[in-house]
Amino acid sequence: MPERPAGFAPPPPALVEDGHQHLGRFDGPPRRANLLDARYRGLPRPLRRWRLKEWQAVQLATPRLFANLALFDAGLMTLLQAKVYDRVRGLKHVHERKLRPGAFRLADQLLDSTNRYQDRRGRLGFHNQVAAGRIEVDLDLPATGGAPRLAGRLVLHVARGASQVVSLPFPTAGGMYSHKGMFPVEGELVVGDEHHRLTPTTALALLDDHKGYYPYVMRWDWVTSATFDGAGRALGLNLTRNQCRAPERHNENCAWIDDRIGRLPAVTFTRLRVREPDELWQVRDAAGRVDLTFAPTVPGEVRVNALVMESRYRGPFGTLRGRIEPEGLPAIDVDDWFGMGEEFWLRC
Repeated sequence: MPERPAGFAPPPPALVEDGHQHLGRFDGPPRRANLLDARYRGLPRPLRRWRLKEWQAVQLATPRLFANLALFDAGLMTLLQAKVYDRVRGLKHVHERKLRPGAFRLADQLLDSTNRYQDRRGRLGFHNQVAAGRIEVDLDLPATGGAPRLAGRLVLHVARGASQVVSLPFPTAGGMYSHKGMFPVEGELVVGDEHHRLTPTTALALLDDHKGYYPYVMRWDWVTSATFDGAGRALGLNLTRNQCRAPERHNENCAWIDDRIGRLPAVTFTRLRVREPDELWQVRDAAGRVDLTFAPTVPGEVRVNALVMESRYRGPFGTLRGRIEPEGLPAIDVDDWFGMGEEFWLRC
């Protein structure tokens, strides 16, 4: 059995017991990420379900393609998203559908579950078999007037990477759970009439399974990326500034080298020349262990203003440069890694 990373604990059997949320950073998933069972502002379970924000997403990185596939449930707003950027052709393909509230339910564990949406206009499913060492992704979205067909079957080899599960508190009430991981992935991704073969030595997947009792106005900043270096090492990072209490202690920042993971400190985001061609995001910590810039090169925005909810979301793709020093791992030079960032604001 591999040695547990510094600062990581074994996961509890259930994230919530007797209404109490176990806090911490774990090296694997609990049998149940049952945040819905946590006490929250005295609300009964049916009302807590409407306040709980949940999603499962996977980012895919190959030398040519970067993709983000997601099922997102914010109660009053439910989304299916599939975004693929072809770095060779400079083309971004987007399937984004706003669904009726309750269009799908997300499971409270990844050991053996399925998160899926399907109708006559296509499907996206995550077949979670983490107990067996894999997550399967099933995608088939027919062409629309603005995007080609996106389809594929992929297998994330979760036993061959490393996971980080965090359970963190918000300042006034409630908390969040997040499972991040970097894993080799294989299968096929179809974009229009092109078939792309993904292999474990050339393609990586980043997992993002998430639940949270967010404040009425949700905010966070985020960048993530994964790549192979010239020596064939798999490298990745996850950096977030969110709404958690005492972020120096309670954060989800980390980096990966192959199947090893190391913690990174709390960070701040500073945006320069916003929406200009030379826009930059500076991502730094107080001690100099994180010093990165993210250059957005591929725009992505969602704007919704519908009385009870409002979204001001930016999710560009782009490149990262700089240096990070994860705990327990060698320092990593980040040299034009391609990835994605988010400036998230949602009133819901």
